[in-house]
Amino acid sequence: MKNNYLFFCIFLAFVWFFYVFYPGAIIYDTFDIYSNAYYNGATNWHSALLTRFWQFILYITDIRGIFLLIQFVPICLGLYIIAKNISKGIITGIICVLILFIPPVFADVVVIVKDTYLAAYVFLIAALMLDKAISNKQKTLLFCISSTVALVFCFYVRSNGCFIAVPLIVAIWIEWKAPIIYRYITCFVLVLCVMATTSVVDLKLLKAKDRAPDFSLMLFDVIGTAKNFGQSTLPEIPEVADQMALINHCYTPLQWDTISYWNETDHCNAIASHYFDEKTSSGNQIDQLRHELRRAWLTSIVNHPLAYLKHRISHFNRFLDYQGHRPVYRPLYTFFFGIIASYNENDVLNYRVETPNIWKYFTSKENNLANQLWFHPYVYLLILLFFYLATLATSDRFNRTLNVVAFSGMIYLVGYLFVGVSSDFRYSYPSLLLSIMCILAAFAYYSQKRQVFGTKKTRIIAASVTVPLLLIGIIL
Repeated sequence: MKNNYLFFCIFLAFVWFFYVFYPGAIIYDTFDIYSNAYYNGATNWHSALLTRFWQFILYITDIRGIFLLIQFVPICLGLYIIAKNISKGIITGIICVLILFIPPVFADVVVIVKDTYLAAYVFLIAALMLDKAISNKQKTLLFCISSTVALVFCFYVRSNGCFIAVPLIVAIWIEWKAPIIYRYITCFVLVLCVMATTSVVDLKLLKAKDRAPDFSLMLFDVIGTAKNFGQSTLPEIPEVADQMALINHCYTPLQWDTISYWNETDHCNAIASHYFDEKTSSGNQIDQLRHELRRAWLTSIVNHPLAYLKHRISHFNRFLDYQGHRPVYRPLYTFFFGIIASYNENDVLNYRVETPNIWKYFTSKENNLANQLWFHPYVYLLILLFFYLATLATSDRFNRTLNVVAFSGMIYLVGYLFVGVSSDFRYSYPSLLLSIMCILAAFAYYSQKRQVFGTKKTRIIAASVTVPLLLIGIIL
């Protein structure tokens, strides 16, 4: 152990986290996944693949903490794999432990949601890729296949998981060597293929029930565009006499929840309820409703592109918390730990545990956390953009790998410009971890090679772009 204090520190942190926060927090959306897995059902509203995976886990074991292990082990492994290139000493070990306690990391590191599962495995694969690049090890066929399997899992653990996983798959198989335009074309084509086949995988292969998750994006966009243009492209809805009055009163770029079918405040759910109630009452009508809503969605985009862009940019800005420096939305996903049906205290699956004192103290600072700079997702976007620009014109293996890791985390955040429907902080978590990975990899590369990533020219260009943007974000 005296020659590997890094492992010792991370192992102690792992044991402490697992003991204190057992069995993690399975609540809200994640409880729905757990409940479906327990009762042998699945829907595509949440991840059908994660539901089936958990169903398999429940078949093997009833140890409640297994779901936390599946998430937390990859993060600890990823930290060790990349940090051992810096040193295996006590200082590096303490730094890695402190990373787990950085407030935006700590906020979700033991909270079990789709975003943290995605983040954990992308973090591990990125660490393996960068470690091989630093040490110049050849990639084995086993590594390529196992990494691809893990990243394909990421495709379906979140509906937009392909944005962050596809670039890594491309880099694993072609080493990010192709000219830039071909890299991006390859990524774009693969993303389209994944998105086009997702419903087939969910409904046919995984036997999930269609709950029309795409309705939320289309309704959010149609209503947001109508708010900015002053005219709705939705057909007449008998339950809503004045669509624009409802839209003007209920819409906010913060999230679609204010006009969702579960928000009964001031009848703001009337439009969404028309589609979701009709859909759930008669399965035969879902295709017709999807066609109707898709036509209204495309019409709003084509006929009112500026209003649509204003809506999307407003939502993206609120998600990043860039202009206006407003408090981040929901910096904490839960205040409690255990397996909790928040809407039914008598659910037989409930398994509440005493909330750790450290978590009680942490959550008591929620308002302060929401205003801290490092809880604002635009910070991670700019960190990733810096590493991306600094390594863009380089050709050696490490810089290419660092470039693709930065690109995947960056493009994942940018993707919310087009597909985001809510501004929860947890959505930025995968990119947060990759921004930390890039920083650790830069130190590891210097420690091993005594070289700085990128070139002096590209680092100056990257800094000249990102530093002013960061200062503008802080000032505004």
